[in-house]
Amino acid sequence: MTDQTIFNYDRYEPGKSYGTRDFNVDESTVTRWRGVYPNDDDAGVMPGGMLAMIVIDAVLTLNSPRPPGGVHGGQTFDVERMPRIGEALRTEVWCLDKEIKKERKWVRMRSETRSLDSGELLFTGIMTTLVAQ
Repeated sequence: MTDQTIFNYDRYEPGKSYGTRDFNVDESTVTRWRGVYPNDDDAGVMPGGMLAMIVIDAVLTLNSPRPPGGVHGGQTFDVERMPRIGEALRTEVWCLDKEIKKERKWVRMRSETRSLDSGELLFTGIMTTLVAQ
């Protein structure tokens, strides 16, 4: 986004891509993650708990600035392959759909994360958010 208009419910358009965000699965980031979550330790690959972090970072970066007070309602993933430590990733984010239920504004975002080098699809996700008013 080039202007500073608040990214509220009205700005979400079902089917629209909001761009991409890159992330490097470097050893120092993985080490810091494992310092907080020591049981999230599969040798050679990114810890599974980092999937949500990558997608949330992409959504928050690509759909900002946002009004304060939104609520993360849920997230699901389909994993083809876990990213390897040292791999560069690219996540694309789309608005899947949006709806108003009981005066609450819900948005579902779809994401695809690929290896930056090969383009291989690594994982997809759907994130549900209650958008702040």
